[in-house]
Amino acid sequence: MGGNPDTPSRQGYRFRIGVAAEVQAGGSAVSCEAQNLSRSGVLLAGKFPASPGETLEITLKPPTGNLTVFLTGRVIRVEPAPEHGGVTVAIEFVNMDDARRDALDVLLARLLEAPPAGTSFESLKPGSPPLEIKRALEGIPLPQRIALATRAGAKEREFLRLDTNPAVLEALVRNSGLTVAEARLVATSVYLMSGTLDALANDGRFKDDEELRMVIATHPRVSMTTAEKVTANFKLEQLKKLLAKPGLNQLLREKLFRRTTQR
Repeated sequence: MGGNPDTPSRQGYRFRIGVAAEVQAGGSAVSCEAQNLSRSGVLLAGKFPASPGETLEITLKPPTGNLTVFLTGRVIRVEPAPEHGGVTVAIEFVNMDDARRDALDVLLARLLEAPPAGTSFESLKPGSPPLEIKRALEGIPLPQRIALATRAGAKEREFLRLDTNPAVLEALVRNSGLTVAEARLVATSVYLMSGTLDALANDGRFKDDEELRMVIATHPRVSMTTAEKVTANFKLEQLKKLLAKPGLNQLLREKLFRRTTQR
């Protein structure tokens, strides 16, 4: 952690959470909340005394199941938190043996599987403004958005297709419930990577959809191999329709045009 457990490049992803916690302070257990958590540290919020360099015994209690994780941490930073009249305390885990590390990994895995409180799309309505959807997406940690995208229902997919992270979009493409209409919309995202376009092009669910194939062929990140594959069976009218679309790669445009003159 190098003295700052909030820096994104620390080992492992730091989850924004709201897990109940306790610290041993002044000879008694004081309840608090774990607001951020990673394999290397935690950010606690509560009303308890703490000083930089001090060692604290910490207990984490997830909201479901009977898992309780006992950890030891060194205080890195203490800051006042006027919103609740207490402090926020950045802690680096120490004395991490295999048992404690394994228990923490189990807790992190559970947090990944279940979206945290307050980060669902329940408050969003179909057709919500993109800015509102973006704010909701930003409130969900990246690993959870990826996990959610693979199994999301229709309502959640409507919002997730506006995600700007390529990994989320790739997971969404692999969602077994994705419809062809949704696939067309996802394929228009400028945040898609070439590999995700390849996956769409090779997906048997959508192989016969002309509109999707045209969207893929005109995407700025599509590989020439994939672009040629999705247009291989196009007839003359389809080729003319595709050639009229903006954004078509110049080399592909020339190849398609030659096909129209050979018929």
